[in-house]
Amino acid sequence: MANFEYGINTIIRYLSYLQESFLLFQVPLFSYSLKKQQANPKKIYCIDNGMRNAVSFKFSKDEGRLAENLVFIELKRRGRDPYYWKGEGEVDFVIKEKDNSLTAINVSYTNEIEERELMGLKDFKKIFKKNKKMILLTKDVEKEEDGIIYIPLWKWLLS
Repeated sequence: MANFEYGINTIIRYLSYLQESFLLFQVPLFSYSLKKQQANPKKIYCIDNGMRNAVSFKFSKDEGRLAENLVFIELKRRGRDPYYWKGEGEVDFVIKEKDNSLTAINVSYTNEIEERELMGLKDFKKIFKKNKKMILLTKDVEKEEDGIIYIPLWKWLLS
């Protein structure tokens, strides 16, 4: 088997080709500082879950990551520019609304919600005190608790 070595510039160039063809998208860290956005790593999403499955290494069903990628695709379809946020916890998507408020969305495609999913939203809420909406997309759980709106993914996709 051949040993391929690629430099960082080659990888960046290939990534830019995939972005220019709208196959992959980079999602930056949410920050009001452009310098901080540029300095932090970006998350990568694919335009199609089928293509993602065809070229990725899978060791499980990976429903959570597929659901997160699906939410990304839907946000793009709706004309939104998502960011992610990382503090002590992580928020999968941060959306700047037209009124300058923020919507934080975590995707947890299960009915047994892990504390880390809630911790990311609560951490975000503490740091960004201004007008915000906190959403947790789940498999079937629908409720509102501690300022977090739990919405089944299928219902959010239909809204």
